[in-house]
Amino acid sequence: MLASRDYLRHRRWLWSFVLVPFLLSGAIASDIDYSAAQKDAALVISASGQVSTDKNGQDWAIGQAERIGVTKPIITGQDGYARFAAAGGADFEVFANSLVTFRENVGNPQDLLDVTTGRVRVQLHISADQPSQYRVITPVAIITARGGAVFTLAVDDEDDSTRVDVEQGEIFVQHALLPRGAPEIVKAGDAIAVDADEPLISRRLDRGSLYRYAFHSIIKTLGAAIPGLGKNFASDAVSDQMVARNIVASGLD
Repeated sequence: MLASRDYLRHRRWLWSFVLVPFLLSGAIASDIDYSAAQKDAALVISASGQVSTDKNGQDWAIGQAERIGVTKPIITGQDGYARFAAAGGADFEVFANSLVTFRENVGNPQDLLDVTTGRVRVQLHISADQPSQYRVITPVAIITARGGAVFTLAVDDEDDSTRVDVEQGEIFVQHALLPRGAPEIVKAGDAIAVDADEPLISRRLDRGSLYRYAFHSIIKTLGAAIPGLGKNFASDAVSDQMVARNIVASGLD
């Protein structure tokens, strides 16, 4: 059966890990041959850990060189990671504990992803057959890019709050539930937080604080997989909350 939101729950502070992909990924220049991508499917460039889709009502593991059709979900487990290429110069990475649907709205070629929960990183490259803009949709936000851009977003698995960080280019963000006037423009180096019941809030980042928190989470993840590594870095939920509070207090304007 298709994984439920409860199955995908990881931790309350998921949105705070949005910068982990920044530390693990390259710049906007792409190493992908988009000629192999098809308009009606996303090509798996790489995959590791628990990565699956839905096939005839059951979870189906996916791997490199496979294709994910439109309206199909992409589900990652605790150690899951996958990178995909789509026609028109778009590629995206899906990180652990995520539920993403590729082009759920088939009637609109501009809609690239619907992110239900988890973290993704999107790279958009200008090409002759690329749509004039791409959209990524979460339960509370609509993110639009009208040119080349690189951005990372995280959707909290409890309250759907969404955080978007822009590496390169610019994006336009609108509240999906409380649309008011023109969308918010978020440029490279800036971030935006979208809560279900509050208007948009733009924030600049203290990269140092968030990087330290990102490395903290990486060490914990590695410690769970490599015997002996995590014992000196183990912490409980209270410690996680203290780190998150410090970031909010000192890392953001």
